[in-house]
Amino acid sequence: MRWRRVYPGRADQVPVARVFAATLFEGTGREEDVALVVAELSTNAVRHSRSGAERGWFGLEVTLADIAYIAVTDLGGGCVPTIQSEAPGCEPQVGGYGLLTVSKLALATGVHGSSDDGFTVWADMDLRRPTQNGPRQPVTLVS
Repeated sequence: MRWRRVYPGRADQVPVARVFAATLFEGTGREEDVALVVAELSTNAVRHSRSGAERGWFGLEVTLADIAYIAVTDLGGGCVPTIQSEAPGCEPQVGGYGLLTVSKLALATGVHGSSDDGFTVWADMDLRRPTQNGPRQPVTLVS
């Protein structure tokens, strides 16, 4: 099943998108992880792109499957979304830990688009495993 929604680009809409996604994933054991991913990606769209400007918006796309797909599309205007390193001397800018957190919860993450046309930041989440405990090799894809 796939759902798509568009939200006004305001901070008060981030919890609305978060609750919507968590409700869709109810019973999977990953509801909180999905909610956190949606909140992080939506917050970034509102804070770091034209989505947060007057009449701005952000889009949410969710696909519920064994490998779930969660994507947030913004209106561009900012820098290319990147995952910051945890290495000393590579401290994130403006908080900067949101995409790092998303990458730790996801099987794979990626970004496509442009500053002019908008970015879509996505995460694939493995619902076959109820939790993401233990070390694993993160995969980050950017196209």
